Amino acid sequence: MVTLIDAVNRGLTPLFDLLCWPFRALPPIWALLAISCLSGVAMVWIFGRTSDQSRIRHLREQIRGNLIGVRLFQRDVGVILRLQRRIFGDTFRYMRLALVPMVVMLVPVLLIMTQLNLRFAVSPLAPGETAVVKAFVRDAELLGAPARLEAGSDLSVETPAVRMPAAGEVAWRVRANAPGEHRLVVHVGGASVEAHLVAGEGWGAVPDRRTGRGVIDTLLYPGQPPIAGDHAIEAVEIGYAALDMRAIGWPVHWLVAFFVLSIAFGYALKGPLGVEL
Repeated sequence: MVTLIDAVNRGLTPLFDLLCWPFRALPPIWALLAISCLSGVAMVWIFGRTSDQSRIRHLREQIRGNLIGVRLFQRDVGVILRLQRRIFGDTFRYMRLALVPMVVMLVPVLLIMTQLNLRFAVSPLAPGETAVVKAFVRDAELLGAPARLEAGSDLSVETPAVRMPAAGEVAWRVRANAPGEHRLVVHVGGASVEAHLVAGEGWGAVPDRRTGRGVIDTLLYPGQPPIAGDHAIEAVEIGYAALDMRAIGWPVHWLVAFFVLSIAFGYALKGPLGVEL
């Protein structure tokens, strides 16, 4: 399963690189806006193809009619109670009809979100800035062996290995000397794992960890190949700063912006797509 998910990630990452490429010189919110629009359209299309549109349309018409009845007979308590019972029943049936399409949509939405997290969660390390590189081992006893971080001339390793046996981790502080994608190699005892650190200005695909923690982590953190499940080093993490994303001057988290924008675009375009939500 890890191999399959890694293959999916390897296919999606260049696709999203291509989608983001026209917006590289613009603030990241513009790329997120475009992807949210496409995602909203795709989700509405999937909903329309996987749901019983005729029954959903019928239920929504019944709910609208009963709501009008509540307004017309607002002084007749008995009628209102009957109408409310019908509204609740139709709402429950609508939710049951929408369940399968929502489950189907969950898979592409999750894959889209992992790619957005790769690009909009953290920012590259600016030249001159520092970050903490952490390596996690499966057996804390391995931390008693020599540990070092190998880096090229474009990176400076400023501290010796700092071991935290209780957390099963060892850490170093590194400084970026030049922009680019730089190779790091973590050595702990006889085990070693390669990772990449991204330095530069602006925004882009910045993988902040390489992991061997199984299916979920492989899915959530694309950008670098997974570590073998039996490797002594479990994961390597790089502590980048959060990306400063703003919409009309206000700071906004990419996840909030994605959901708001994709839902808004989906509802705005459901009519042209001929889909009843």
